[in-house]
Amino acid sequence: MSLLPIQKLYLLAGYVDKINKLKDVLTNIAGAIGGLVIIYGGIKFALAFQKLDQQGEHQAVFTIVAGAVLLGLTAIVGLFGV
Repeated sequence: MSLLPIQKLYLLAGYVDKINKLKDVLTNIAGAIGGLVIIYGGIKFALAFQKLDQQGEHQAVFTIVAGAVLLGLTAIVGLFGV
């Protein structure tokens, strides 16, 4: 009777391992997307700056901030191991 809880715990550990692998894949993808969004925002900012378009500059800054937030959330999840 005492082996039953250990077997359940072992089976749950197998599921948790799969979930952790999925989390790692998703955080890596989110980090890559965040980096690409930052690069895209930088290009948008450079083009808007060249055209002297203030509204385009503001939108580009928001794009850069959105990418930084996505990259930061990825780093926080990786740091705390949530």
